[in-house]
Amino acid sequence: MTLEIRRTAGQVGLWRTDGSSTLPEQPHVQLQSPALQVYLRDSYRTAELDKLMPYLWLVSTPRSSHVCALHHQAVRGRNVVVAENPRLHLVWYHDRIFVKPIPPYLLSQPFWTYLKQTDMETWRAAAGFMRTYSYLIRYEVDFRKATESELRLIPPDNGKDPITFERFVEFIAPFASLDDGSVSPRYQYGELRLTRLNKLTMIFTGKLTYHHIHAQWSSFFESLLAPSIAILAPVSVMSGAMQVVLAATGSNQNSGGWLVYSQVSRWISVIITLLAFALLFTTLSVMFFMVFHDIWFARRVLRAKRNSQSYSFDELKSGVISA
Repeated sequence: MTLEIRRTAGQVGLWRTDGSSTLPEQPHVQLQSPALQVYLRDSYRTAELDKLMPYLWLVSTPRSSHVCALHHQAVRGRNVVVAENPRLHLVWYHDRIFVKPIPPYLLSQPFWTYLKQTDMETWRAAAGFMRTYSYLIRYEVDFRKATESELRLIPPDNGKDPITFERFVEFIAPFASLDDGSVSPRYQYGELRLTRLNKLTMIFTGKLTYHHIHAQWSSFFESLLAPSIAILAPVSVMSGAMQVVLAATGSNQNSGGWLVYSQVSRWISVIITLLAFALLFTTLSVMFFMVFHDIWFARRVLRAKRNSQSYSFDELKSGVISA
C-alpha cells in the first residue's frame, strides 16, 4: 500500500498506487469522495474537548507531556483499552485508560502533505494525536507491547517494510518536536481523568456526562449522591451532638455563652434540613427529567421512522449524555 498525491482539475487528491480506491484498512471510505474529509474530521477532531480547554487544568496537569509510557500504565494499575473514538484517547477511568491506535495511512508522508493542504484543523488534531505516541512509546518494551496482536496500537508495517522500534522513533521525532501552538487545543493536555471530565461537562455544557461507562442511570445517581451524603452525614452527626449538649444544659441555655451556642445550633439544624430537602428535590427532579427525556427521545425516533425520514444516529442522539 502506497499513497500519492495527484492534482485533478486544480483539486488535490489522494490516490493509492496499488489500484485500490479506498483508504488503507478503511474499505468503506472512498479516497475520491467528499466522505473522506468527513471521516478524517470525525476520526481526529475533538471539538467538545477543545471548547473545554480553558477549564481542563481542573481535570489534568496542564502539560502535553503528562502521559505515562505504555509499560508504566500497568505499573499504575491501568489496563489499556483500544478505542477508535478520538474523544476518548488518553482518557482514564479508575483501572483503565483508552488509547486510539495509529492506522496505517498515518505512516504515509503523502497523506500528511495532502491533509495539510486540504484541512489544516484536522492536520493539527492528527499531529497532536501522533505527538502523544512520542510519550506512550518511550522504550522498546512499550513498542513491543504496542505491537502485540491483542492491542496492535501500531501497524506491523507501512505497506512495504516492517516497522521496528528504531524506525518508529525516527518517524515520530518530527511530531515530538511540535510545540503546543501547532496542535489542536485538546492536545495541549495529556491524560484526562474521566470522573472529573464528567463533572466539568455537566457544569459547562449542560450534559449530564462526557462519557458514561455503565449504561445504567443508577451509576450516575451513585456518583451524584455519594459526595453529598459524605458531606451531610458528619454534619448531621455534629448537629445531633450539639442538640444533645443543649438538652443537657437545660435552663442554662439562656445565659452567657450558652445563648450563642444555642442560637448557632438552631441555625445549623435549619441549614442541614434545607440542604437535605434541596438534595432530595434535586435528585427527584433529575430522575423525572431523565425519564421524560428518554420518552421524548424514543418518540422522536419513532416519529422519524414513521415519516420515512433519512436520519443518522448523530442527528438524533440524546443531547443529555455523550456516548
